[in-house]
Amino acid sequence: MSDTWTAMYCEGWNGHEARPIGLLSREEARSRNEMGDPYSVLIVDDGRPRFILDIAWRQNYLARWTFDNQGRRNTRAVYVRMDGGSLFERKLTEWQYDDGEPDGRRSLPRRTFKRQFNGHTRIYHRSRGGGSGHTSKDEPFEQFVRPAVSFERWGAVLEGADSPPLTVGTPIQHLPFDASAERPWNPPIPFQAPYLDQLLVEEASVVHEDSGTPMRVQHEYLGLLGLPTGKLVACDPTWLKAVEPFTVSVEPGDYPVVEIQIHDESDDYWAGAGYLLRISDQPTSTWEMALRPGQDVSLLEEGHFYGFGVDAGLGCLMDDSAQEPLIAHIDRDLHQLHDEMPLREEFTIPGTDHNLYAYNCYYGDGSYPTWIGRDDSGAVTCFLSDMLIIDNGRPQDGEDTFEQDW
Repeated sequence: MSDTWTAMYCEGWNGHEARPIGLLSREEARSRNEMGDPYSVLIVDDGRPRFILDIAWRQNYLARWTFDNQGRRNTRAVYVRMDGGSLFERKLTEWQYDDGEPDGRRSLPRRTFKRQFNGHTRIYHRSRGGGSGHTSKDEPFEQFVRPAVSFERWGAVLEGADSPPLTVGTPIQHLPFDASAERPWNPPIPFQAPYLDQLLVEEASVVHEDSGTPMRVQHEYLGLLGLPTGKLVACDPTWLKAVEPFTVSVEPGDYPVVEIQIHDESDDYWAGAGYLLRISDQPTSTWEMALRPGQDVSLLEEGHFYGFGVDAGLGCLMDDSAQEPLIAHIDRDLHQLHDEMPLREEFTIPGTDHNLYAYNCYYGDGSYPTWIGRDDSGAVTCFLSDMLIIDNGRPQDGEDTFEQDW
């Protein structure tokens, strides 16, 4: 090991060809670092790749790859930058190679540690034959927090604060750059729903996710939902356990519930694409994912979201204070509840003033996100439970890759 490591800037690492791609100047890398745009840092020791850092500060993202003595990527630690700049290691993946096995093979055995801010860690295992399983444990959150890093001062995520100093070098002969190749990675972006604005406009055109056909938006008013506490819950109404309300609340009151339908051109087919709780008549200018306490979008993987769980194919919005009375009522006779709860109509929990409007979830059991709309001043305009049946314009790629895990 040398006393000095050499840093080179690039677009990323091509594992199949075992070389960096897209050479960047120091000035370009520094500019991207300041603007939050993606770039990579290759760190070489005695002519051998030792680390590569993929950095995108706009998404508060840093991934640190390490290489084994054959130049193969064998670990990846993914950090999220928190308030104040410190880094939390939210995920660590370790790959296991046989002698002579090439970098990047999808079938490699691996172990992944996924960490939450509450100290809970889930450990996923995948064997060479494709079998998998998982365990979990609790670990101190502080154990996985690293000090803030800055441009060309990455010691906290390398060998620690005492790592050798860095010099900025040029490509070395046996690691030629492919200057024309595109960046091979992107920072993870949670699920996006660019169609939300269209769902608020009757007669707007959207595309059905499954069929790919154009559909027209129509609204059907269902009634007023009482929010005596202003704390909202989205859930399966037959769920027998209370869930925490969203962190964003509104003034107590009665608010209109609207079913957002999509219809085909002949009106022979329609489906519920979303369920809207309208808080104000002001135009919605921004959207955000509705979160419960402890949820953080910076911990989401590519294309993932936080949603409410569905076990009976049903969803609803209700006030937080309605949960316990509903659970007590359901506990007497779940089958009777199905008979007495009309879909898309007001249901008042017997013996209370609490009400809700149950609806069918398009894909049945699973998880569905809720979005919060805000006006130009930042005030809440609506909550929208999304049934995920509108094409969001992103390609569907179900093929596993080396970089993907759990």
